[in-house]
Amino acid sequence: MDDNLELYEYSKKMSEAKLIKWCCLPKSPIYCDNLLQIVKDELSFMQIGDEKLITKSMVNNYVKWGMMPKPLKKKYERLHIAHVIVITILKQILPISEIKYGIQLQIVLHGKERAYDAFAEALEESMRKVFVPILQKQNTYVLDERRVDYDKLAISSITTSLSNKLLTEKIVETKIKKYNNLAKSQEVDYE
Repeated sequence: MDDNLELYEYSKKMSEAKLIKWCCLPKSPIYCDNLLQIVKDELSFMQIGDEKLITKSMVNNYVKWGMMPKPLKKKYERLHIAHVIVITILKQILPISEIKYGIQLQIVLHGKERAYDAFAEALEESMRKVFVPILQKQNTYVLDERRVDYDKLAISSITTSLSNKLLTEKIVETKIKKYNNLAKSQEVDYE
């Protein structure tokens, strides 16, 4: 497959990535299996191969480590779902210990609903800013200037870091495929 076409298709998907907003999270408590399915569905754009983005063990550890509230009678609410989505995304970039305090800080500053929606909006904006220039099909990659209020600087920085990481991984993956295909086509059978 042409690596530029593959990168273009990937960039199109990533630039259109959206996270569920707080108001659209389930209003009724759900069991862990439902929580896992929601998170998997929401973060499918980040899925690479067979890698598990989230498991029951991970959720149990997040509760045990105090990264999110304990479920009530084994049922999870909106706040739990939001925590798991954010943790799953941020652990791609930050150590778990820093994520806990970052989430707490954002909730203190903005409240749980606004903190989650602000994160979702920042991620969507970062994905567009990083991936849309690929869709321009120009010979140079041009990032638009970005203005960020200081109270959103941490969220903007981390979501931009994730977007850049995902782009870099895709570029490396496509270049490795191209190199491997080139190497295979140049192999000579001496038997």
